[in-house]
Amino acid sequence: MKLIFFAGVGIALSAALVAPASAQWQTSAGVGARSVTHTEYDLAGRRVVRERGWLPGVALGAAWQSGDLTWTAGIDGYRGDIDYRGQTQGGVRADSATSTTLASMQVGAAYALGRDVSALAALELDRWKRTIRPAGGSAGLRESYRSWRLVAGAAKDWRPAPGLVRADAALVLSEPERMRVDFSGMFDTASFDTRHGRGLRLGVSLNPAFARQLVFSARYDWMRIPRSADTPLTARGELWGMVAQPEHRRQSLTLTASAVF
Repeated sequence: MKLIFFAGVGIALSAALVAPASAQWQTSAGVGARSVTHTEYDLAGRRVVRERGWLPGVALGAAWQSGDLTWTAGIDGYRGDIDYRGQTQGGVRADSATSTTLASMQVGAAYALGRDVSALAALELDRWKRTIRPAGGSAGLRESYRSWRLVAGAAKDWRPAPGLVRADAALVLSEPERMRVDFSGMFDTASFDTRHGRGLRLGVSLNPAFARQLVFSARYDWMRIPRSADTPLTARGELWGMVAQPEHRRQSLTLTASAVF
């Protein structure tokens, strides 16, 4: 996956160096907010954890168009505290807060098929960090996740009187998340992989006729990641048991206002 990512970057940069006069560059910078919901389920399908809240953030993007092909690149980041509703290993309810950081980097391309319809494909690196504060007599956890995603779909443009409207839909395939868990010193740090995830992405944006330099967008993401395999839980090298990341589902609604240059 990494080789594919860097190959895409290399192709985009090479294309930029030999860009014809008709090629067009466009960049954007925006601010936004992301509503996130993270849920975890036990082996019986019962929900054991739910985290929910809004995170402020920023988004940067760039696009290079030549003929029917448009190369795109972007980065975004969101950070803040969200509510945590869960339970301890003993089944005792634990309400707390989670410090959450979300970041992603993406390179992709869009190809115009005609009639204002485009095919989309992109490669995305997703990073997620969560620090669950101590609650219910249990120690806090620090977790980090990293995964590569393949995004493929289509977009459709309309040009009504209010301005340019675009809607898009895509399937998202994720490699296993590379996960690292710090148990606040109670146990040794554990590292393991989850399983492949699948999801859906829907988006809509408006470039108003009265302000061509502005774009307002909304995006919904949903992804399901199956339960990971068990990995040893140790303390100073001594085996205490096994640990696993439960099946979890990630949902988000992202609202962004961007300036286009």
